Amino acid sequence: MRLSYSKLSAYEKCPYSYKKVYIDRVKTPYKKYFSFGHSLHAALEDFYSGRLSYWLGLKKPSKENLISALRRHWKSEGYSSEESERAFEEGRQILENYYEVFVRGDFSPAWRVEPQFSFSAGRHQVGGFIDRIHRNDGGFEIIDYKTHRQIPEKETLERDLQLPIYYIGCTEYFRKKITAVSYIFLRHAKKVTYDVSRFDVGRIKQRVEMTADRMAGESDFRPRRNNYCGACDFKNECGLFNSA
Repeated sequence: MRLSYSKLSAYEKCPYSYKKVYIDRVKTPYKKYFSFGHSLHAALEDFYSGRLSYWLGLKKPSKENLISALRRHWKSEGYSSEESERAFEEGRQILENYYEVFVRGDFSPAWRVEPQFSFSAGRHQVGGFIDRIHRNDGGFEIIDYKTHRQIPEKETLERDLQLPIYYIGCTEYFRKKITAVSYIFLRHAKKVTYDVSRFDVGRIKQRVEMTADRMAGESDFRPRRNNYCGACDFKNECGLFNSA
């Protein structure tokens, strides 16, 4: 079975919603926050890529270039014209603040932006893309951008499979020494870093494999209550949500 973090996460949150999206392939309305998140991610990808251009002096790590990248990559899908202007302004402010906190006086281009990886977990194949891999003093750091309005609880982040999966992908696919994995919460200009020594690769792969086995053998795909039920595209047809 071919898997990604998104599929695993969707199934763990709610098998019913997972089935509707990934098996039945039900088309859902495009969300504004998809456009917003994509725009910021694409601007940062553009900004941190092009190591040779930076070294040759053809590209400069200025705040103006970061905002120009946002303008080039801005997606307005899902917005009215007026909403798109307001959202762009919010995105500009977020990236200007990001620049002051994370870039000014301490910039280096990424080793890779949006690299694809894959690895095996039992009979299953796990793959995906990583926002950024950055070289640091002792090796490499994985960085994932988030546009959450609120930073999740520490326990929620520590249970999540995303960074552990990315860690395994980098160590096995790229064969690089990963010394840190981090989320950057863009709206808050806050970086949350985890010590990779706490990652037990065997346990992580076992969890992935066991979840994938359940996904492959699932027949009922019963709904599961979670923190995202209120925003679910399928809540009106969900007996669990409507019985609350």
